[in-house]
Amino acid sequence: MRKSLVVLGLGASLSAVALGQSAFGAERLFAAFHLQSPSAQAADKPKSEIADEARKTYSAWIAEWSKRTGVNLPRRQVNDLEEDYVTGATYIPTVEKENKLSKNQAMMERLERISRPIADIAADLQVKCSWGDGRLNPLPYKFRLIEGKDVNAFSLPGGFIFVYEGLMSFVESDDELAAVLAHEISHASLRHLATMIREQSKFDTYALPAMLIAILKGGDAGIGIMSLSQLAGMAMQSGWSVKAEVAADWAGFQYMQASNYNPVAALTFMERLAQKQRALDHIDWGIYRTHPPSRERADYIGQYLRGAKLTIRRSEVATSFRVVLKPDPTGVVEGMFGTRRLFRFKGSDADKRATDAATKLNDFFDSVPELFEVQATADGSILGRKSFLFRYSVEDASGNSAKVEELAMESAQAIKRSLYTLAFRIWDVK
Repeated sequence: MRKSLVVLGLGASLSAVALGQSAFGAERLFAAFHLQSPSAQAADKPKSEIADEARKTYSAWIAEWSKRTGVNLPRRQVNDLEEDYVTGATYIPTVEKENKLSKNQAMMERLERISRPIADIAADLQVKCSWGDGRLNPLPYKFRLIEGKDVNAFSLPGGFIFVYEGLMSFVESDDELAAVLAHEISHASLRHLATMIREQSKFDTYALPAMLIAILKGGDAGIGIMSLSQLAGMAMQSGWSVKAEVAADWAGFQYMQASNYNPVAALTFMERLAQKQRALDHIDWGIYRTHPPSRERADYIGQYLRGAKLTIRRSEVATSFRVVLKPDPTGVVEGMFGTRRLFRFKGSDADKRATDAATKLNDFFDSVPELFEVQATADGSILGRKSFLFRYSVEDASGNSAKVEELAMESAQAIKRSLYTLAFRIWDVK
């Protein structure tokens, strides 16, 4: 099976700068102007013709952008961005020979819908930059969806972005997908590839073509004398990996703040990647190979959230961190946290009581309490930090063939076990 190499991710310390960006801006990914279908004849065109068309396309696009915004970029900057766009366009046929484009219309439409506002923001908003090109660098980002279960994505210079179906399935909310897109847009807008080249004294520039071949081939083949681990190691040793990822997280957070999406999703996406990594017997997909989730980056995201006075409410952006209601035809409603049942209500008011209980429990879980802060009382109530969460009724007890006190004790233990599990799935960000 072909190995995936370049993965976007909010969970990365060994960044795509190591394997993707350094080669062709691989984490210039994810920004989206709109979903674009590739030309069926593109693979048959000579590169010179593709390059000429791309140059004209970008020239027309940046002229329209300047007219709309009233901003005229310096000629040298426009030339740099145009070269990014041309370079990416010329490699599209190679990528499409190695990957099968998706026909999943629903996923394509969702990708377009979520990416569009982030791309519009990135085109007009200059963000604070910790590493890279801090100027406003507008690009006409375009997306393609690739078949495959990999939680992965990659991009070419100029904002040509390829996303795997597996990533679309992995995200648990529009907010999480938007967070990933904002992060990847940031690699493009901060021009991390160009920054890496400027710092080429720390890197053997002859390695760049080898990286490009490796990524486009989707595996170790084509690298020649250099292995992927060696290339990745170069980036790690140089410090570009951490710098680029932290910079993209920071810029992506700013794009998220300017949008209607919840920036907390950047944290939950990274935490869930880390959980997935721990659950695997061996790591063989790109998202862990190029983007292992980083506690350092999670701490930075926590700082950004607190600096913006945003409360970390994981339940709002990820179903993995949310109490989900499960009604059945008999009028019974269960409250589930993952696969564990926290409560089971019965009766005419079961729906309302379950909804109230789920809301209170989600707030309680979001606060990341200690186990001892969960209490069951003799009247069948559950308290969290001495505040009322929910109470079992006599009808609940009869339906469960137990006393209300017994049901409360059972729920308290289930909640404590869920909190214990939660502690291993999230980072207590500083």
